[in-house]
Amino acid sequence: MSHPVLGLPPLDHTAGLPAAAGRIRAARKRLAATSLQAAVKDDPTLATRYDEVALRELLRDADRHLEQLAQALETGQVHLVTTYAEWIQPAYRRRHVAARDQALLLQRLADAASTVLAPDEIHALEGYVGAWLKVLELHRRLPGDHKGNAAVRFIWKGAGILDDSLI
Repeated sequence: MSHPVLGLPPLDHTAGLPAAAGRIRAARKRLAATSLQAAVKDDPTLATRYDEVALRELLRDADRHLEQLAQALETGQVHLVTTYAEWIQPAYRRRHVAARDQALLLQRLADAASTVLAPDEIHALEGYVGAWLKVLELHRRLPGDHKGNAAVRFIWKGAGILDDSLI
């Protein structure tokens, strides 16, 4: 990781695929809108679970996600997307956006971005998106992101009723 205070050199923006990053940046707004439309088409419940303001925030976030992917593509540094994925998790949890929804949006974002890339560049993009999805998989297991096991919930609920009746 490069940081001037640590005495490390700055990132080399020509080490990866700068032309691919430029094409993604040039079409960022269109790609973000296309990816959100594709995600809503794949999972129509997104439009019902999130109101218009939340969907606009997801659209705004998609623009930033594309910038992070472009930075990773041009520098060849996977940590740019993995650390970003860690940083945005608290904000998404606060906004009640499930990790599975994030994964769907990210996959559709990668599909949209692949339309402006060459085949070898798509392979690199898939590697960065795969690393991002691994981070999401870890956060998908956290409580509050899923409903959990219904049988276990029933048992714990029953145990609570039993304890109250014994008092």
